Amino acid sequence: MLSSSRTSLWFQRRLPWLWAAAAAMPILFVATTAVSGSRNIVYYDEFETALELLLRINAGLDWRELLQRLFALSNEHRTVASRLIFAVSYWLTGGINFHVISAIGNLFLVGAAAILVATAATTERRVRLGVLLAFGLFQLENFEGFIWAGASIDHFQVLTFAVAAVAALARGTRPAWVLGAACGVWATFTLAHGAVVWPVGALMLWQQRRWAWLGAWGGVTIVALAIFFYGFAFNPGHHLSTVSFGHAARILIYWLTLLGGPLTLGAAKFAPWLGLVLLGGLGYVFRRGAAKRETIPFFTALYALGALALVAFGRSELAGPQITSRYLVIGDLAWALLLYMLIEAHTDPLRPYRELLWLLPALVAFNLAADVKFLPTIQDFNEMRDRAATSFMQYGEDGRGLLNLRLHPSPGHAERLLTPAAERGIYALPRVSRAREFPAAEPSTRMVAALDELVVNDRAVTLGGWAMLPGERARRGEVFVVLDGKNSRYIFSTLTLPRSDIAKYYNEPRWKLGGFRAVLFRDQLPAEDFTVGVMIVHRGVAEVMMTASRVLLAPGQAPAVPLATKP
Repeated sequence: MLSSSRTSLWFQRRLPWLWAAAAAMPILFVATTAVSGSRNIVYYDEFETALELLLRINAGLDWRELLQRLFALSNEHRTVASRLIFAVSYWLTGGINFHVISAIGNLFLVGAAAILVATAATTERRVRLGVLLAFGLFQLENFEGFIWAGASIDHFQVLTFAVAAVAALARGTRPAWVLGAACGVWATFTLAHGAVVWPVGALMLWQQRRWAWLGAWGGVTIVALAIFFYGFAFNPGHHLSTVSFGHAARILIYWLTLLGGPLTLGAAKFAPWLGLVLLGGLGYVFRRGAAKRETIPFFTALYALGALALVAFGRSELAGPQITSRYLVIGDLAWALLLYMLIEAHTDPLRPYRELLWLLPALVAFNLAADVKFLPTIQDFNEMRDRAATSFMQYGEDGRGLLNLRLHPSPGHAERLLTPAAERGIYALPRVSRAREFPAAEPSTRMVAALDELVVNDRAVTLGGWAMLPGERARRGEVFVVLDGKNSRYIFSTLTLPRSDIAKYYNEPRWKLGGFRAVLFRDQLPAEDFTVGVMIVHRGVAEVMMTASRVLLAPGQAPAVPLATKP
């Protein structure tokens, strides 16, 4: 009997660590996916928010113009916070690296979760909240922020400072109030819905009867919003000036859609009904005293409701059948906090993890379903970005190539910024093919490989195709191109590109990542003729297969093209 009691006590003491290990699993998976999907590639909005700003700073500007550019409007937002991060990156390093920006953006979401967990009163409460946040926030429904710096640096950052503002106000001290006001200002000038911190903070202070601080909070609110709305104008394409009953109804429905969207994995059709469930749940916990007992979770959830209401007002006219990933994270946060408050209202202190254990299968199922659904979307997003970048490297123009994929939607805009950025050493697209050295490779008799792209111009040599080994899973980074010349051999790394068509043709799902593209700049190659081969380095063993295709770079030669190759 004594031994059984000791075993039970030992197990209970280690339960928090077991729960922490469970919570770490979705976080580690998302971290791995984010790292593999991160690219140092400037893409879409980043041209304006980052590259254009840094080019102007590099050209020289006084403090007045710097402030004007930092506070400039962009689609109803003043993204001062992220612009400052870009500027600091330039001042410290002379350039910008979007790998680093993406990592900073993702750490903001970790920071928001960490603040919430840290403010829970006991170990048991921290465990319960931490598990809910881990499974609710760290799943691939929120893929845009995880793999694209242009989303994470704003949409994760605004959540962190909104959470920090609420947590600081809840402490009830003068220094904490100052910190809360500072976080409110930062949130406001990260994204427009960061301004929802001000009415939420006012409600907190009113509920706590802190009248003097409420007055001061109101003063800071007026100043912050006055600066935000100075010279404010709506984007005409968003149709925000339209006022009608029908427009108000669309906003309401889209707001409910955003609230319920996380549980439908972004599908808008049935999401409004789940949005009503979320509102009902928050009303239930409010009536049970959550505003006083669970101040930080409740008012953070209230911020999420207000933030999504503002998003609905600004984006309802642009809504489609699928909710944009960057907005789902706000709803995910609201749902996680609602579940936490419901659990806290019914937890038996003698069995602190019973309700969480009952809920765990649903949390795991939701997390896995989101990962399974959105992992292909991530792969497609990365492929489009990679192909657009390599096509730009190939031609020096945006939108060239077979698929006409673009780094920026406006014709000529990428060229106007990338060319001077590279010349001034601020930023250049990273080379995807670098010279490598390997021990002697064995000729392969089993490799399945072909070239279906060989383009030679004055700028670069582009080689693309597929290469796989029977019975083996195609993996990133295993394929290399080989150029055999009369006097030398060159081996270059390639960029992995998904090839679903190849996997389908060969009826081998493991070969989806068998596609590759190499872009070899002419300064990487001597002026001689080469035969093209493909090398796979798998488990430390290098196998090579030469093709009939040739690259003719010797003076007076016309570059040959490969035979038409189809799977």
